[in-house]
This record gives sequence, structure tokens and C-alpha cells, in this order.
Amino acid sequence: MKKLKVGIVGLGEQMGDNILPSVLLSSYARITAICDIDTDRLKSFQEKYSIRYTYHSYKQMIDNIDLDVIIICSYPDVHFEVARYAILKNIAVFVEKPPTRTTKQLKELIYLAEKMEIKTGVGMNFSYTYSNEVSHKIMQEGNFGELSYISIEHISSKPREPFWNYDSVIESFLLAQLIHPLDYLLRFFNKKYSKLEVFCSSSTKPFFIQLMFTSHKGIIGSLLSGTYAQRFQHKIEIISNKGNSIKITDLNKVEISSPEISSPFEMNTKKCSLNLYKSPLKSGFNDSGYQNELDLFFKHILFNEKFSHSFDDMLPVYTTMDTISQQIDNQLINLKSKAALV
Repeated sequence: MKKLKVGIVGLGEQMGDNILPSVLLSSYARITAICDIDTDRLKSFQEKYSIRYTYHSYKQMIDNIDLDVIIICSYPDVHFEVARYAILKNIAVFVEKPPTRTTKQLKELIYLAEKMEIKTGVGMNFSYTYSNEVSHKIMQEGNFGELSYISIEHISSKPREPFWNYDSVIESFLLAQLIHPLDYLLRFFNKKYSKLEVFCSSSTKPFFIQLMFTSHKGIIGSLLSGTYAQRFQHKIEIISNKGNSIKITDLNKVEISSPEISSPFEMNTKKCSLNLYKSPLKSGFNDSGYQNELDLFFKHILFNEKFSHSFDDMLPVYTTMDTISQQIDNQLINLKSKAALV
């Protein structure tokens, strides 16, 4: 089987810890060249992983090496520049989130990718975890019922200061943290909602935000996120119109509770609860979804299999973040005005 020739741009912590090792473990791709502005880092990665070609310039790498895929993990503005150049050179693009800084940039990449007929992907690893796989299989069963309510709590310890040389903690928070749970929630709403309410704290150190979504069918979605936790917290609860519920904690722990549940668990007892935990022997990059999402993207290129996070798929997330950002600005202005009157 042909292996895709991959070029890597950006050798920071995320690439080194999660993405590059996941590519090395894949049966569908091999790393042909790497690119970074840091000479010592390039040399270290080259020696550690026996990679033949190294570059300081992504343009030189793309122009000199026959690549099938570019994987980018850097600042959002760099993502946009490299992705744009690669698309115009007829190379498939996978970008770690956030793919761009602005909705305008994202729309330009969507337009170019459609025009050039180039496959694109965005690294949204939480959607490719064990818990996500299990919960979707359960919900597809007729016994679970229709979605009635979903609640997500996604809290981290950062950003306390702006990322990527930006001047706004809130912009950094939206692109670095909120993008994950927001994407997850919007997919349960089929990317459409009738009403969105935003509540935020007056302080950005730490910063909290509560989002309330309502769909035309009356489905309620609640999303709590913030930057205060001493450790990462990610919890999801999904409740159906039959009273069945799925609770997800720590990405790979799933609890199913029901007044009466049968297939696919062959349980007919009343008020049962079933806990599913991934085996500790099955550890690795798939625990947090990285290897799974990259393999699916590679199969998307090789065999035209479905992949759920193209640039186009991310557009509803970005337009919703624009709405959230505007509501946050309005609330902070109102809070400052009230404080001045006291």
C-alpha cells in the first residue's frame, strides 16, 4: 500500500508530544521532511526520528520535495500562510487547531481548497477519543432515544496570558480552549441553533464563560468553560427524551445510566447503570484522539473515506465564536459602565 509523503511544519511541544509520534505510528503515512525556524530543534528531531530532509523555510520544503500532505502546528497566522501556499501547490493540508485566527482567513482557505479540489483537515482530537466513539454508538441505537439535553464542562488552567503574541486573553481563550467543546456541542445540534445566550465573568484572570444554546426542536445545550482549574477538566452529560444518560469524564471514562436499557448491552434490568473504562493496557496517543484522527484523515486522502473536520466543517464554529466574542465585549462594556457609576 502506498504511504503518503508527509511534510511537517512547526516542531513545538504539541507537535513533538502528540502529532509527530502519531504520524510515525500510522500505517498510512511516513514523514519525508520537517520544517522549523529553530536550527537546534530541527537537528534534534532529525537525529531522533531519522528524517532525511530538514528546512527552515516551508516554501522551500514545499517547492523542493514531492509531498502528499502538509501537517502544520504553529501560530494561527502561520497556519493560514502555510495552508494557503500548500493548497495552491495541490497538497493536502492538516492543521492543528485553531486553523486560522479569523473567520475571514478560514473562508479564504475554504474557497481555495474547493477551487483546487484539495482535501483539508483540522486537528480536533477530542472528537476522536474512545469516549466519543462509544457515546455515538450508543446514541445511534434506537433504545437510547432522541437528544434532549447536553451539558459540557471544559476547564483548564490557561491561558492566563495571551497566546501567539496576541494582546487579548479572551481571543486566545476562544481559539485555544473554547473551540474544542464548542465544536463538539454544535455537532449535536447539527451546527444549527435558534438562540444563544452568553454569560461571562468580569475578570480575565481567571476567565469564565457560560453558554446556553436552544435548538428549534427544543434541545438545550449548556457549555461551561474557563481558565482557573489547577488541572484539566473535561466532562460531558448527554440525556435523551427517554431518560437515558451518558456521562463522560477524563476523555475515556463513560457511564451509561437508564431506567431501562437493552441493546447493545444486553441488559434488561430496571434503573441500571453501566460503566465503561478503556483498558489501561490500551494506552497511547489514541487515548486523546490524535492517532485516530490522523489515520482517518490519511484514509480520507487515500481511499476517500469520510473525515468530519475539514476547513468547511469548522466554519459554523468560527461564526459562533464571532457571535460569542461580540456578546462578551458588550457585557464587559456594560460591567465597566455599572462599576463607574458605583
